[in-house]
Amino acid sequence: MVKQHRQALVVEGGGMRGAFSSGVLDAFLQQQFNPFDLCVGVSSGSTNVANYLAAQQGRTLHIYLDHSLRSEFIHYGRFLRGGDLLDLKWMWDIVEQEYPLDQAQLFANHAEFYMVLTHAISGQATYIKAAKDNILDGLRASSSIPVLTRQAVEIFGEPYFDGGVADALPVQWAAGQESIDKLMVIRTRPQNYAKASSKGDQLLAKYYTKQRYGFAQSLLTRTQRYNDSVQFLQTPSSQKILEICPPDLKNMASRLSKNKAKIRYSYDVGLEIGHKAIEDWHQL
Repeated sequence: MVKQHRQALVVEGGGMRGAFSSGVLDAFLQQQFNPFDLCVGVSSGSTNVANYLAAQQGRTLHIYLDHSLRSEFIHYGRFLRGGDLLDLKWMWDIVEQEYPLDQAQLFANHAEFYMVLTHAISGQATYIKAAKDNILDGLRASSSIPVLTRQAVEIFGEPYFDGGVADALPVQWAAGQESIDKLMVIRTRPQNYAKASSKGDQLLAKYYTKQRYGFAQSLLTRTQRYNDSVQFLQTPSSQKILEICPPDLKNMASRLSKNKAKIRYSYDVGLEIGHKAIEDWHQL
C-alpha cells in the first residue's frame, strides 16, 4: 500500500560537478537525515544516490579524488585511437574491488531508488528501479556518455546510455509518481542556468541518425526538455519543492575536471549547503 504523503529526492548528474551533490548528501548522512520515499538519480547523480542510501559517507568523494583521476579512467590517447575516453567498465570493476558498494545496506533502506537511462536505439528515457541484479550495470549505464563511451551497456538484453540524454533533470517524472507532495532537487548547475543549443548534440545526432534514429532525435531535443524541467521547478505548484543548487563560482569542478582542489572545494561547498538544506526542508 502506497503512503498517502510521500517525499522524493532527485539528484542531477554532471560528471565531476557531482562532487557538490556528494557533499550535500554526506551532510545528510552526518545528520542521519533521510525522509525520502523515492530517490531518482541521473548519471553521476545515480552513484551519489546509491552511496547515500548505502550510508557510505565519503565514498563518492574518494572515487572522485582517486579512481576518477587515474590514467586508466580518462585517457585521451585511447580515445583518439578509437577507444573510450571514459573507461567506465574499468572504473566499476576496480571500485568494487577496492571500495565495494554496500548493497546490503542500500537495499535495507525502504526508499525506492530509480536510475534514469536512455535507450540507445529509441532514445526514450527509461526509469529502472534498482535491484541486486541490475544495480552495478545500471549505475554504469547511467553514466555512459555517448561517444565518450563507445558502446552502450546492456541490461536484460536492452542497450542503454547516460540518462542525461533523455531526461537530465527528471523532476516532472518524480513529481508525477503516486502521492508525491514534497520534492527536493539537488542540481549541479546554478539555479539560473538554462541549457543552450549545442553544436555537439547536432553533430552527434548526425553520427547516430542512420543506425539509431530515435536516439539521434532525442539528442536534438534534449536542450528543450532540460529547460522545460527548469521551468517546471520555477512554476508555482501544489507540491512543495526545494532546489539545492551550487553557487556560480569559477573554482567549482567542471564535468571532466582533474583538479583535486576544485573537486574538494565543490564537495566542501556542498557539505555546507547540505546542512542548511535540512533546515530549509523542515521549514518547507
